Amino acid sequence: MACSGDDASDDLTVFAAASLRDVVEDLETAWLSDHPDLPLTVATEASNVLAAQIREGAPADVLMSADTVRPQELSDDGLTAAGPITFARSRIALVAPIEAGAVQTAADLAVPGVRLVGVSAAAPIARYAGEALEQLAATMPWPQEFSQAVTANIVSREDNVRAALAKVELGEGDAAFVYTTDLLGSEDVREVPLPAAVDVTAEYAAVQISEGASAAAFVAWLGEPRASAVLASAGFEAGR
Repeated sequence: MACSGDDASDDLTVFAAASLRDVVEDLETAWLSDHPDLPLTVATEASNVLAAQIREGAPADVLMSADTVRPQELSDDGLTAAGPITFARSRIALVAPIEAGAVQTAADLAVPGVRLVGVSAAAPIARYAGEALEQLAATMPWPQEFSQAVTANIVSREDNVRAALAKVELGEGDAAFVYTTDLLGSEDVREVPLPAAVDVTAEYAAVQISEGASAAAFVAWLGEPRASAVLASAGFEAGR
């Protein structure tokens, strides 16, 4: 069952995917410009973690997830006040430290000793990265051997995509799959080109958890031109 209703004077608690950490600040500024009496309290973490917290009764009004799976599961289980909407998209990118290093091409991911930083299997980026690796392997002469070699090079599985990005920024890893928007927001990593055949796009969905007009208004606002412009300025593609 959805959380109890909010009224127009209450703050809105928004749970947002870790990859939205930067843009959500700009979204908050734009939202407050339009709704000065409805401040936001924002918590960011991996989408799977946030969804689990909601299942445990955490008082969230809105979930902004880096996938459509978690919002839809919450909705299917009767834990939301409305169905999810897709409000943004971001492509998957391969990044490496800004200075020349072990990974210059995507094929280098299979070289013994390369340190590929992964993310917990439950996080959305792990699924997207798996799809990208599958597509990448298909471009190689020996797909199965390539996949096995890349998997053997995973040196850690971080809690969320921002933690994986940080390890590469610090030189503690040679490469990681992240969202293009993470790449655009970092001055310490470079993009490693992927073959044209590798094309994976993440869909970001928002869902109203609590009942009430203000939570519904925020979710609807995410699909409006003002929010879309903020998201576009951070490199996100339109969601609808």
